[in-house]
Amino acid sequence: MDNFYYFKDQTAAAGKNGPFLLDESTSQNSETPCLLCEDTFNVKEGLPIFVRHLFEVHSIVIEEVQNIFYLTEYIQFWRSKFKCRAMEEIIPSVSFDSTDKKYYFLSSLIKDDKELRHQLRLNYLLKVQEFERTDEKYMKSCLYCKLEFEGKRQDFLTHLSTKHNLQLGNPHNLVFIEELIEIIEKKFNDLICLYCEKKFPERHTLKEHMRKKLHKRINHENKEYDKFFMVNYLEDGKDWHDIKKENDKFAVTVGEQANSDEEYSDWQEEEGQITCLFCQHKEIGINKHCEHMKTTHDFDFEESTKSFTFFQKIQLINYIRRQMVGHKCICCDAHFEGLEQLRRHMRDEDHFKIPDMEVFERSEFLFPTHEEDAFLYLVEDEDNDE
Repeated sequence: MDNFYYFKDQTAAAGKNGPFLLDESTSQNSETPCLLCEDTFNVKEGLPIFVRHLFEVHSIVIEEVQNIFYLTEYIQFWRSKFKCRAMEEIIPSVSFDSTDKKYYFLSSLIKDDKELRHQLRLNYLLKVQEFERTDEKYMKSCLYCKLEFEGKRQDFLTHLSTKHNLQLGNPHNLVFIEELIEIIEKKFNDLICLYCEKKFPERHTLKEHMRKKLHKRINHENKEYDKFFMVNYLEDGKDWHDIKKENDKFAVTVGEQANSDEEYSDWQEEEGQITCLFCQHKEIGINKHCEHMKTTHDFDFEESTKSFTFFQKIQLINYIRRQMVGHKCICCDAHFEGLEQLRRHMRDEDHFKIPDMEVFERSEFLFPTHEEDAFLYLVEDEDNDE
């Protein structure tokens, strides 16, 4: 391979627009030190210059550098690594020509690099999701009625769901909501069914088709929509199809259910009802639900999570649900044959309490254990419930 043309491809790619960043860190707009020397670069405005420096001065090529989220943090990670160990001990090298000059490739083939890229991307997506969850300045005309909406994106989705029965997904599991709505609107304008993708001659026929065929929903088999669901970013290289096929190590098998009290084998919640984290008691309203857990299980959710972020609360709820399904203590992880034995242990050992944050503050617990868990929908309203 001619190293000149390889480098030319790299700098051309670096000159293209990289991943859209909602709100780049201030460090991204300032000078960032090189991986190996004290030269500094503005990697946002002058990425091709940085890439050329790495290649010509240090013989380093970074795989798809233009697609790395939070590139400054990526650079800082490897700069710290190279201070502890020689670059040659970490990065594989290759010779392109007869000069035997070695070039070093930072790529996702390196375990640390792959994990870092994935974590930076996930951090970015969570930041986008947090913005979409809290931003109250979203404005959009309803896709069905004359409403001119202004407020939170999730409230717009709720309007589409409750008033027009258009099901686009749980807002807590979605990301890039504005782009998703634009795609849906274009399909409607092009007279294309959202679910089966058939084209119709006029809007009334399309609406009747979608209503009668129950097609007022997204077809999850259509990979066009994969980018809008957080579950597809949970594990690098896997989408929800792959995750669904895997055996969940926490799941209760049929045999285990037969030997247990089967409390969670037929999970379902009526609209507005919240099921207790520890038993099958149901309450309407999150404050009553929290009061039940406090008086019955000595578990004060509101007090224990008052310093938590929204996402930490979501992770805690999904963690506890997962542990209870697997008959495992939320505090010590001890396993029991049934839920009665588990609850007795937790009561006797005073284990109805939140474990260390690192136990549940993991990306896997950003996604529901039970798909229709009303607690997840209402958790942020706990201070507003009457």
